Amino acid sequence: MFDNSIPLSRIVSLKGGSQYLSDVLKQAFDKSDIAYEIVGKQIVLQKVQTKTNRTISGVVKDEQGEAVIGASVLVKGTTNGTVTDFNGKFELQNVPESATIDVTFIGYAPQSKKVVAGVRSMNFVLEEDTETLDEVVVVGYGVQRKRDLSGSIASVKGDIITEYANTSVASALQGRVSGVQIQQTNGQPGAGIQVRVRGSNSIRGDNEPLWIINGFPGDINMINTADIESVEVMKDASATAIYGSRGANGVILITTKQAKEGKITVEYNASFGVQSLAKELELLDAWEYMNYLNEKAAINNQPTIYTDEEIKSTRHSTNWQRELFRNALVTDHSVNVSGGTEKVQGTLGASYFDQQGIVKESGYKRMSIRSSLNYHISKYVTVSSNLIFSRSNHNQMNSQGGSRGTSVIGSTLILPPTATPHYDDGTWNDFQTQPIAPVNPLAYVKEVDNKWYANRIMANVSLTIKPIDGLSIQLSANVNNNQNRKDYYKSLQYPNSQGAASITFGETVGITSNNIITYNKSFLKKHHLSVMGGFTYEQSTSKTAGTGTAEGFLSDVTETYDMDAATVKGLPTSSYSDWRLFSFLGRVNYNYADRYLLTASLRADGSSRYSKGNKWGYFPSAAAAWRLSQESFLRDVEWLSDLKFRLSYGVTGSTAISPYSTQNTLRTENVVFDKNTTVAYVPSDTYTGDLKWETTSQFNVGVDLSLFNNRLRMTADYYRKKTTDLLNNVEMPRSSGYTTALRNIGSIRNSGFELQLDGRIIDRAVKWDLGVNFSLNRSKVLVLSEDKDIFGGELDNTILKDQLNLMRVGEPMYVFYGYVEDGYDENGHIVYKNMDDDPAITAADKTIIGDPNPDFLVNLTTAVSYKGFTLSAFFQSSIGNDIYSLSMAAQAYDYGYNGNTLREVYYNHWTPENPTAKYPNLDQTSYKMSDRFVYDGSFVRLKNLELAYDVPCARNKFIKRARVYVSAQNLFTITSYPFWDPDINANGGGSSMIQGVDSYCYPSARTYTIGCRLTF
Repeated sequence: MFDNSIPLSRIVSLKGGSQYLSDVLKQAFDKSDIAYEIVGKQIVLQKVQTKTNRTISGVVKDEQGEAVIGASVLVKGTTNGTVTDFNGKFELQNVPESATIDVTFIGYAPQSKKVVAGVRSMNFVLEEDTETLDEVVVVGYGVQRKRDLSGSIASVKGDIITEYANTSVASALQGRVSGVQIQQTNGQPGAGIQVRVRGSNSIRGDNEPLWIINGFPGDINMINTADIESVEVMKDASATAIYGSRGANGVILITTKQAKEGKITVEYNASFGVQSLAKELELLDAWEYMNYLNEKAAINNQPTIYTDEEIKSTRHSTNWQRELFRNALVTDHSVNVSGGTEKVQGTLGASYFDQQGIVKESGYKRMSIRSSLNYHISKYVTVSSNLIFSRSNHNQMNSQGGSRGTSVIGSTLILPPTATPHYDDGTWNDFQTQPIAPVNPLAYVKEVDNKWYANRIMANVSLTIKPIDGLSIQLSANVNNNQNRKDYYKSLQYPNSQGAASITFGETVGITSNNIITYNKSFLKKHHLSVMGGFTYEQSTSKTAGTGTAEGFLSDVTETYDMDAATVKGLPTSSYSDWRLFSFLGRVNYNYADRYLLTASLRADGSSRYSKGNKWGYFPSAAAAWRLSQESFLRDVEWLSDLKFRLSYGVTGSTAISPYSTQNTLRTENVVFDKNTTVAYVPSDTYTGDLKWETTSQFNVGVDLSLFNNRLRMTADYYRKKTTDLLNNVEMPRSSGYTTALRNIGSIRNSGFELQLDGRIIDRAVKWDLGVNFSLNRSKVLVLSEDKDIFGGELDNTILKDQLNLMRVGEPMYVFYGYVEDGYDENGHIVYKNMDDDPAITAADKTIIGDPNPDFLVNLTTAVSYKGFTLSAFFQSSIGNDIYSLSMAAQAYDYGYNGNTLREVYYNHWTPENPTAKYPNLDQTSYKMSDRFVYDGSFVRLKNLELAYDVPCARNKFIKRARVYVSAQNLFTITSYPFWDPDINANGGGSSMIQGVDSYCYPSARTYTIGCRLTF
C-alpha cells in the first residue's frame, strides 16, 4: 500500500472546474490499481488490492520435517480457509494479491506470511510452542483434531511403542493407556495376549477389541512395532459406535508409517538384548529331597526309600531349572525409507525380529516388509496403496499346565534332583530307576519339534476423488490372507518313542470394501460442519485341514515330510467357515467457534450369522463437548490453556456367535455296524432359535484440562456400560431331543473411572516429565436365565478337579467359587468350613472365595533429561486382583506323588510339634478347590528403565538424528505372590471364562538391551 497527495495548485489548467477535474482523474486512474479522492485542496492517490482467482498451495511441516496434519490455514481478515491433509498439504483458492496467510495449530507458534506477487506455492515450518503437541488423531473412517474430540480416545505415539523390543503391539501397549488391561497368557515368545478395554462384555462371545490397521480389520501379529506411526484406543461408544456390531469391546486403530513428500529419509532402529529367568524357585536339593521322601514314607507307614548310606554317598544335585533355562538373545532390526515429490510419495520398510526363548529350543521369529504409495493423478484424484507382508516362525512347546510332570515346565520343577538328563551311555534318562518318571524336559525340547509357521498378507488400495473444495469421495478395498501350518514330530531318540508326526493347515481370506464420502465446510466464520457417510462390506472365509497323528517311523530323516512312511496312519480332519457383514454408516460433526462440539453417528449392520428377521442391528451414538476455555470469561486466564467437558452415549454390539449357530446343522459320527465303521450324520445337540444381537449401551462423561501453556495435562472419564441379550447355552429337557439351547439369557454392567495425568515438572536445563494413568473398573452380573449360575470350564491337575470361575447374579464376572478352609484337624489335615446344616462337606458348602478382577491399575512413566542424556522409567502395577494358583497346588501340596517340592514345605509342614505350620501333614493326598490356593496377585513392576543419549548431529551431512540407549526390562517386581510371575493368565483368551489362573506357565524373562535409533 502507498499514499500520495498532489496539491491542486500544481494543476495548471482546470477547464470546466471541478467536474472537468473529476473526468480527467477518472480517465487516468479507473483502469489502474490507483484510487483517487479530492480532499480539500489536494488530490489523494492510493494503491488498492485487486481481486484475482489465484490458488495458493503448499505444505506445513514441523521442525523435524514431519507433516503437520489438521493445521488451520487462513487468509488473514477473511473466512477463506482450510486445514492441512494427512500429508500436511493445503490449497487455498481466490487468494488476493498482497494477502497474508496465517497458519495455526495448537502446540505450535502461529506463523504468518505475505503472498508475494507471482508466487503460487508457499511452505510453512512451524516451531513447537509447547512440549506436547495437540495432534490430529485417527478416528473411525477419518481423522480429527484431538482438541475437537467429543469421545474418549487415547493416542500413543510410535516412539513410545518402540521403547523396547516387543513381540506384538498388544504387549507394547501394556500399561500405556488407562482403561485397558493387557495380560499375557504366559511368557513364551509369541504367546497369546489378552486385551480388555473397560472390562468384558460377553459370556460366549469374543471380548477382544477390534484391531484396525490402516483403516481395515487386520492381524496385529503381522506388524513390527517399529513400523507404527501411532495407535489410537477408542473406548467410549461415541468413538466405537461407527464400527457397530464389532465395537462393543473397544476399537484400537493402528496407523503404520505413511508416504510423505520431501527428501529421501532413512530411519534405522536396532536393538540387541539378553534375556534370563527373572526368578528361580527354591526347591529341594538332592539331600533334602531324599530326606523329604523318607519322612513322607515314615508318616505314611511305608518303607524307607533311601538309606542313610545312599544319602551320604550322593555326590551331585541336579538343578533342573538351570538345565532347562538359558540366557537367550533377542534382536530387533528395522529400516524405513520415505520421501517423494509433490506428485508421488512412497515409503518402504523392512524389519526382522528374533526372540530366543529362555527355555532351550523355544523362540519366535518374524520378518516383515511394508510399503505405501501415494500418486496424485491430478489435484482432484489420488491413488494410494498399502502392503504388509510378514513371515512368522514359532518354535512352540508343551510348556503350560499338565499334572505330575506331563509338561515341560511342570516336569522341570518336580523332577528328582538325584537324577541327571542322560544315562551314562548318553541316552536320555526315562527315570525308570527314580521315585517318579515324568517327561524328561531336556529330551522333549531336543527331540520333539512343534513348529508353527504363518504367512500373512494385507494389501489395500484406495481411490480418492475431490471434485470440489471440501468434498472427498474415497473408494477402497482390502485383502487379508493368513496361511499357517503346524508341524509336530517326536523323534525316535525320545524315550520309548517309535516316532510320531502330524501336520495341520489353516487359511483365512478376508475381503473388505470401504466406500466413504466426506464433506467439510466452514461458514459464517464460526461454524464448521463435517459430514461422513458410506457403506462397507466384509467377508471372511476360513479353511483348516489336518493329517491326524501318524506313528511308527523307521528313521527321523524325513520328519513330517513323508507321512506315508508311518506304519499307523492318522485320521485326517478338515473344516470350513464363512461369514459376511454388510453395513451402512454415517456421522456428523459440528463445531461452533471452537467452543461447542457435537457428534452424532449411526451404523446399520447386516450379518450372515443371524436368522431371518434378526439379521440387522442398529447402533446410534451422540456426543457433545463444551470448551469452557474459549468462553469470554475464561479466554484471558493466562494459566488456563484448555478446559473441555465431554458427554456421550451410544450403542455398540457383538455378534457373539460363530457362523451357522442359528441354523440346524448336521455333524458326523463314526458308528459301528456289524464290526464295520460307518460314517453317519446326526443332528446337533444344541437347539437353535431366534437370536438377537448382544447389545452394549455406554454412557461417558469426561473432562480435559491443560494448565500453564500445556505443561500440565489431565484427562478424566467416568463410564457406565450395560450389555443386554447375552448369548449362552441353557439346559434343555431330554424329552426335547436336545441337551442345550442357545439363548439370549441376561445382562452385564461395567462401570469405572479413568485418569491420565501428564506434565513437565521441571523445564530448565534439566527437564523432568512425569505421567500417571489410573484405571478402575467394576463389573456386575445383572440378569441370568432363571438366575442360574454359569460356570467356567473344569480345571484338573490331578489333586484338584473342579469348576472354579463363576457368573452369578449380583456378583462381579469370573469370581472364584469353592470351599473355605478352617485350619487343621488333630492329624494335620485341612478342615473345610460347613456353610449349611448338613454335617457333611458337600457342594452346597461352596462360596465365593476370590476375585480375579483388579481393584485398580496404576502405571507411571518418568523421564529426566539433561544435555542430550535422558533417563526414563516405566512402572506398571495391578492392585487387588486374586490369582488361583494351580502351580502352587501341584508344587507344594501333591504329597501322594514323589516329586520335588518347595524348600519351605520340607521345613514348615505340620507335625505335632508344629501344629500351626504353613503346610499340612505330608500324608494328605486329598484336596478341594478351596481358598488355600487363592493368592493376592497385586504387584508393582519396573517394566522398563532406559538411559539414552542423543548424539549431536548438527554438522553431520549424512546423519540427521542419532540416539543410543541401554535399557532393562522387568528389572524387579514387588509382589507377595510366591510363584514366578503374578502378571499371568494361563487360560485367558477372547471368550474364555477361566480367568486369573496360574498353571505352570512359561515364566517371563528379565532383559538387558542395547540399541540405537538413526535417521539419515
